Amino acid sequence: MGEAAGRTVLITRSAEDCEAWAADLSRRGARPLVFPCIGCEPIRDAGTARSLGEGLRGADWLALTSARGAEAVAALAAELLPLRLQIAVVGDKTAAAARELLGRVDLVAAGGTARSLAGDLAARWRQSGGAAPLRLLVAGAEHGRRDIEEALAPIDAEVAGASSHSSAFADNLGHVIRIAVYRTVPAPAQEPREDLAALGVDTIFLASPSAVAGLLARARVPADAAVITIGPTTSEAARAGGLRVAGEAAGRGLQAMIEAIP
Repeated sequence: MGEAAGRTVLITRSAEDCEAWAADLSRRGARPLVFPCIGCEPIRDAGTARSLGEGLRGADWLALTSARGAEAVAALAAELLPLRLQIAVVGDKTAAAARELLGRVDLVAAGGTARSLAGDLAARWRQSGGAAPLRLLVAGAEHGRRDIEEALAPIDAEVAGASSHSSAFADNLGHVIRIAVYRTVPAPAQEPREDLAALGVDTIFLASPSAVAGLLARARVPADAAVITIGPTTSEAARAGGLRVAGEAAGRGLQAMIEAIP
C-alpha cells in the first residue's frame, strides 16, 4: 500500500531527529506521535581524539552526515579549529552546525543522502583530473552504515577500518577512513511502560536495533501494530524482541519507510 494517511505512526528516532519526520507525516494526513527510543552520546576518549587529530591533519576532506557528528568533531579536535580541510555534509542542519562549530562548509550533498554526497565528491575528484589521491575522513556513528565508503570504492579509494589509529594517509593512495565520534544508545527502561494501544498507535517506525531495544524498554506494543523496520538488521532485532514485522524498508529515509507499510 505505502500509504500513511489516516494512520497513527509512532516515531522512535532520537528526539532531535523526530521533528522532520513528524512534520512530513502530518502533511501526508497521518497522526505522528514522537516517542524517542534512542539517544546519542559523544565518544571522547583519548584514543579517539588522537586518531581524529591525525586523520584531520592528513585528510583533504571531512565528511559529516549529521549535526551531532559536527558537534563531536568540534569537541574532540578543538585545538585544530577552525578546520583547514574542506568539509562535505549531508543536509542543511548539518551544514549549519559545521559552519558554526567547525568554521566552514564546502559541499552540501545535492541528493541529501550519504551516497549522493559520495557521488558529489567523486565528481569533484574526476573534475580535478584524478591525479591527486582522494583523502577523505568520515566522522560518524559507531557501527554506522558505510554508504560513503561503498560508493567511493569504484574510484579506487582504499577503505580503512574505523578502529585504525595509524597515520591514515601515509601512502600516496586514494584513502577513506572512518572514525566513530558518537554512538546511539537505547532509551532507559521506564515503569510503568507506556500503553501504545491506549494511544491508538497502529504503525511503528523503527530505524535501528537500538530503537527496538528502547521501544521494548519504554512501551507495551500492541500485537496488531504494524512494525516497519529500516532494514534486515533492525528486522532481526525486532523479531528477536517478539515484535511482528509487517514491512521492511527497501532504502533509507521516511519515504522508504512509508512505502513498506502493507
